[in-house]
Amino acid sequence: MIPSNITREHVKKALEEIDAGSIPPGRKSTKFVLIFNGKRYPPKYVLSLANKFVVGEELDPSNFGGGQETNKFLTRLGFEIAESSSSRTNEESISPQNKITKTTQKKHDERCPECKNTIERMLKKIYGVVKPNHKFYIGTEPEKFEDAIYHKNLRRIFVDLQNYKGCEKFVYTDTLPNCDYFVQNPGFIVEFDESQHFTAPRKISLQNYPRNLKVGFSLSEWGALCDKINAKDNDPLYRDEQRAWYDTLRDFLPWLNGNLEPTIRLYSEEMQWCRLDPDNPDDVARFKNIIESKRKELNCWVATVILQSGSDKDYSNDGRLDALTQIVDRIASKKSGDGVILFPGGWFRTDKEKPSTIYDWTEKSLKNVLETIKEHIVVCIGIDGSVDEEDYAHDQIGLAVSKNGIDAIGRKFHPAPQEKDYVELAKDYLAEEDGKSRIFELNGVKYFMCVCYDTYGVRHKNLTNPDVDVVLNLVHCFYPVGEGPSGTSFFAKHGFAGASKQWICPVFGTAVFFKRDIPENWPTGVYWDRGSKSTRYWRYSDNPIKSKDKIEMKVREGAVLVKIYEL
Repeated sequence: MIPSNITREHVKKALEEIDAGSIPPGRKSTKFVLIFNGKRYPPKYVLSLANKFVVGEELDPSNFGGGQETNKFLTRLGFEIAESSSSRTNEESISPQNKITKTTQKKHDERCPECKNTIERMLKKIYGVVKPNHKFYIGTEPEKFEDAIYHKNLRRIFVDLQNYKGCEKFVYTDTLPNCDYFVQNPGFIVEFDESQHFTAPRKISLQNYPRNLKVGFSLSEWGALCDKINAKDNDPLYRDEQRAWYDTLRDFLPWLNGNLEPTIRLYSEEMQWCRLDPDNPDDVARFKNIIESKRKELNCWVATVILQSGSDKDYSNDGRLDALTQIVDRIASKKSGDGVILFPGGWFRTDKEKPSTIYDWTEKSLKNVLETIKEHIVVCIGIDGSVDEEDYAHDQIGLAVSKNGIDAIGRKFHPAPQEKDYVELAKDYLAEEDGKSRIFELNGVKYFMCVCYDTYGVRHKNLTNPDVDVVLNLVHCFYPVGEGPSGTSFFAKHGFAGASKQWICPVFGTAVFFKRDIPENWPTGVYWDRGSKSTRYWRYSDNPIKSKDKIEMKVREGAVLVKIYEL
């Protein structure tokens, strides 16, 4: 039986591992293949490998069936399964007529007209009336939207696009060009984005989107595709800016028009859309799942835990565990639904030993706390290890633990300037630690754990978003000026806001404040919507994220401030 907790993200990780290595002998498929980004994989082996990213080990192939069982599971996750032609590999098995077809057949590409036709037929099958190339009569100049709720954002996007290459004039139509598809009931547009839509100007526009603008696609994923594809169309010179602006207007269209649901976007290379059969109920259900998953809203919350401590010496793991228990219980009594609780880096420590020596203790202790709570809560917590005589931690780890156990582990990958010769770093920002990824998922929301200075690395190294929705930053601590790290504003600007700007997603962080008060206005949740503006000029007042609830409490070590954010 295939475990139901294997997600699309786990399967994609399995595909990445296969790309980096090879398929073991005996695990190739002779009947079916999974097709993803133009590559072919053996479906049953992919599922076996995907299980490793859930529980740490491959799924025994004798425990589940190939063929129909495997294929149905993968198609429900949105993957394409096709019959394999591997059994006809020699010349004698192919007729002369087929040889000619094989030689002259045009390779499928994203311009395939049948893909667009299939999408239209699928939409009609599911929703009824669908109008392709539909015209909405709205203007194209920012001045047309002066009374709109998002006028400032639209104006900022327009100016940023003008400044990109100095092309001040790139709008040459009075009304917005046609949309790809309009689904009349319940009323939303669907855009089919080919590679030319993923450009630097398009990312600039996405970086200006307000956090509360609802769209039917992942801003972080589309931003990552802009980084990866980086298409350029200079004929005419302003073409990329023009395309980015029209795409922006289509995304804002529900709020400019007033009676539409959020705009949905499909990526042309996500799958070979023309392979779907509108007359096949399984294919229709698969396509509907893709559309409906884009229509749903994020459903979760994040609580950031800030501790004010009177001493950086007088605390213990047992004391911190007691404080954690009180804090988690207090949050759980106030919040309903599933969520994430973020604690600072180095909450626990192992002195001369490696952090892994207390993984079992941490897992068992936190499971005991979380198993008594009805909701599914993930606690993210920092562990420091290999501490030297100067109280310097050579190992800095982030751990995500739920009632199921350890969900994710992340080692610091980007050092602070003074740490370069001291801290043992992860090989890269996606490297596994003890067989686990630093990315975990809860209710369809994907979280990426950073340890302290890692958020600077996201921006400085120009890293591509690995398809995550939220960044969690386990910052260690701040001291009074002159006694240690103290730059709270610097961290918020260039760490939190910088990472949010790069990955187009919210960043949440927290820390321990040793021997100093917690700054009342220090933002533990940040979202960037200032486009090309430098983080140097970012102010707390620019931040659109506000916590919905606050909890203030006392623990043995000091005072605790919890800020709770809805996603």
